[in-house]
Amino acid sequence: MQAATNGQTQVEFQDSIYGHKSVKEALIGLQKDKCCFCQGFVTDTSYGDVEHFRPKGGYQQSEQQSLQKPGYYWLAYDFSNLFFACQKCNEVYKRNYFPLADESKRALSHTNDCLLEDSLILHPELDNPEDHITFVDEVVKSRNQSVKGRETIKRTGLDREKLNDSRLEYLETLRVLAIIARSKAEEAYHAREHLKRLGQPGRLFSAMVRANFPDLV
Repeated sequence: MQAATNGQTQVEFQDSIYGHKSVKEALIGLQKDKCCFCQGFVTDTSYGDVEHFRPKGGYQQSEQQSLQKPGYYWLAYDFSNLFFACQKCNEVYKRNYFPLADESKRALSHTNDCLLEDSLILHPELDNPEDHITFVDEVVKSRNQSVKGRETIKRTGLDREKLNDSRLEYLETLRVLAIIARSKAEEAYHAREHLKRLGQPGRLFSAMVRANFPDLV
């Protein structure tokens, strides 16, 4: 903090602290191994990242803006600013983007209150994504033309082709299960109970499940 107080824009960070195994394991446990943005399971196929929701080194409001430094340096080791994310969402899409509804309210140093900001990227813990995002089949959509929903989809790549393919493959299986659940078959009760479980927050693509089968979850 002293470096930034003295006017330095380049702040050095120790990734061995926020990226420590104990920190990452805690985040994985809290998030049930799911990426905080796309809701996919991560560690089956990759290591995943410890993501800074408010970028520590610098930020961008848009593609046209150059990287603004320093970033939210005072939150670099703040656990409330850390989440577990897949590398696609974090490294390819979100990166240093942190757009605000009102740029004049941006917290520029540790003397400002970042809680006064209105982030256009949904906060994985404080916001309810389903107020701003929904699904039509496997395709993610902004709910009621929500600006936050649209920006979150864009900045975290929730509509990328490969992710849509994965959601569709999962959805096709669930549609068969839903047919059984809505029938009078002996297995209907068990199918309904299983779908309810799949709609719980800790499960794969649970928001998509809830959006497509509201009567069964």
